[in-house]
Amino acid sequence: MNLLKLIAISFTLTSIQAQAQDYTTYNELLKKYAHSSGVDYKTWDSNSKDKAALNSIIKDWAKIDSNKLSKNDKAAFRINLYNANMVDVVLDHYPLESVTKIGKAFSIFDKNIIKTPTGSISLNTLEKKTLLRDYPDGRIHFAVNCASVSCPPLRNEAFTGNSLNIQLSDQAVKFANSSHAVQINGYSAKYSELFNWYASDFKTKNPAIYLNKFRTAKLNTSLKIDWIKYNWNVNQSNTK
Repeated sequence: MNLLKLIAISFTLTSIQAQAQDYTTYNELLKKYAHSSGVDYKTWDSNSKDKAALNSIIKDWAKIDSNKLSKNDKAAFRINLYNANMVDVVLDHYPLESVTKIGKAFSIFDKNIIKTPTGSISLNTLEKKTLLRDYPDGRIHFAVNCASVSCPPLRNEAFTGNSLNIQLSDQAVKFANSSHAVQINGYSAKYSELFNWYASDFKTKNPAIYLNKFRTAKLNTSLKIDWIKYNWNVNQSNTK
């Protein structure tokens, strides 16, 4: 009897891990609400069925031990976990001017809102102490979305282990060629503050060197470096 119970438990856990790769419902939500101009939180918030669907996804993902996944599957799952919880935060407080105004300034990023099999963790812990620890790649910063205007856009599909490298590069190309990444003014260049805050992840103090890997029009690496003031207003899409 005990052996049968152990087998049943083992089978259940294995099934739960397999679910980490099934992003069907999450993909449907992203296709519906994530746009190049931002996320249509207004419409999402008005659809109780789709809000419940996101809550159900997050609840199911809380049972998944990402440490048991392959390296790429692990990174993809953690990016999706971060982004889904970030959207959920906005919907829970919608209408919302900025996620930084939930509680004390920026406290939402340190609040343990993400449930995992081993306990609750914060957005900062997931991104900086877990995701980037196991997948140290600067492109991660173009994949996780902090629900703000200056953040790289929320991708309208789930990240997957099989397509992770392609998806990360696509995110990097889109961001690198946008005005959110760099703005040239004469002999100076203003860059996203992501490159100031996470210079060690990009492995350079000169953002142009990193961005030129993904840009169509290459940047002059000798321009004076300045920073674009980060816009923390919620990334509400302009879709009506």
